[in-house]
Amino acid sequence: MSKDNKVDNSVKTKKNDGVKSDIRNDKLKLFSIGSFLILLVSVLAINIIFGLKINKTTIDDYLTYDMSSTGQNSVSEITISYLNSLPANTNIRIVGLFDKPKSLRDTPYEYIVPLLDDYVAVSGGRVTVEYINPTTYPSIISELDPRGVYDLANTSCYVISNGGNIIEIMPVDCFTYDSEYLQYGYYLPTSNIVESKFTSAIVNLTQGYSYKAYFVTGLGEGTHTQLSNMFSALGIESSDIQASDNFEVPADCDLLVINGISSDITSSMALGIQDYLGRGGKLIVAVNYYNTNVAESYPNLNSLLSYVNIRIQNALVMENDTSLQINSDKFNTLVNLNSAFTSMAGEATLLRNSYARPITTADTPFAYIQTQPVVTTSSNVTLSQFDENTGNLIQNSVLGQYNVGMYATYEGTPNPPEVYVFGTMTFTSDEYISNFGFNDANVVFTRNIVRALLKAEDTVFVEGKALSDYSIDTTKVTSNSVTVLTFVLIAIVPLALVIAGVIVYNKRKNL
Repeated sequence: MSKDNKVDNSVKTKKNDGVKSDIRNDKLKLFSIGSFLILLVSVLAINIIFGLKINKTTIDDYLTYDMSSTGQNSVSEITISYLNSLPANTNIRIVGLFDKPKSLRDTPYEYIVPLLDDYVAVSGGRVTVEYINPTTYPSIISELDPRGVYDLANTSCYVISNGGNIIEIMPVDCFTYDSEYLQYGYYLPTSNIVESKFTSAIVNLTQGYSYKAYFVTGLGEGTHTQLSNMFSALGIESSDIQASDNFEVPADCDLLVINGISSDITSSMALGIQDYLGRGGKLIVAVNYYNTNVAESYPNLNSLLSYVNIRIQNALVMENDTSLQINSDKFNTLVNLNSAFTSMAGEATLLRNSYARPITTADTPFAYIQTQPVVTTSSNVTLSQFDENTGNLIQNSVLGQYNVGMYATYEGTPNPPEVYVFGTMTFTSDEYISNFGFNDANVVFTRNIVRALLKAEDTVFVEGKALSDYSIDTTKVTSNSVTVLTFVLIAIVPLALVIAGVIVYNKRKNL
């Protein structure tokens, strides 16, 4: 063979190798594109399947599990039981008057949006959730509020609608906040009350409010937002009633609240409230001894309370028992709950107390008036009073035991008044409830007092939840959830990887 022929053969071989290489590259390219298209179609198909609705609930909802200890993204059995008790044709429509948030992390909506999805999942079609922006669809405002009673067009809120009635819920109102930060305009959430707000709204829309409470205002008191939230959750509608010389308790008042006032009621108010008590009225009074009211001895309020043989002293409780002091503070202490009331505080026997006035009997000489202590100090307490001339506290050296809460009623009457009086604000103030939450023993006690006063023991109440608690609660790991997760993690995922590996190996081997 000539040298030229050898060269020609070598060139031909190189050309053939180049053709084979091009064909292999084309096949690999087509295989890669094909694999991507198959993956894309599979993902789309899975999303479509998981988005299919069965009884208005997606398959994805059926396969979603919340195992966090506080159930941040799932409704409680209390809510589920109530929803299941409603007629099957109940239509509770929840509309967010804004575009559905796309990014939930580090916003209030990370607690709200997933939870509302769970309302839909567990309601059996009774609850629907939509997000409709009035800017895009202006007709939604008149659809929800045909009479124009609410200013819905200018608020980014949730609207819960049923039977032609609506309740607004602002996202910011779905949490309690640290009161110290709040006074400076900063919102530092302390607990999540999303489910409490929405379930309360659903209950009140489907049942109507059962009771009416009034807060006396205009006497230097603080806010009562959290107490109103608690009342609403118990089916109690609340309103304010302004202090005045022609004060009258409204005829529909089931509960009157005098909470944190810094100045005394008028004598005419005392007579009006006394008339209300004479008709079997229910009253809660709470004051303290602090820099806003140290000079106030409440003579008119005490004149009213003498009607039920109770008196508020103008003094400050100082606890000398160090084991009962909170952070070694004589004014912030633990107090003993009377055994007759322990069941109302979740079996707690010690409750928190702060800057308290002693509560005593008023020596009203009528045997039918029955009074009893509710919370008491230790026997190692001294009293102090503020000296306006020196600006100092003058301490009495006599040790004793004092009540900081008392209860009074009448015996032998068909419709007796009932009165609770506290010399501390640790049961009713917004500051306390915001800082410690709805699950605190003091707050539980207050809630059960209200329930007992209004005979509202069967009301639907959902507890608040701690924020950002995603620790796993093993009691929520059901056999169903374990089966699904095990099947996905141990069977489906590994099998899919093996199949993909075999296909890729065979394809590349034959190329």
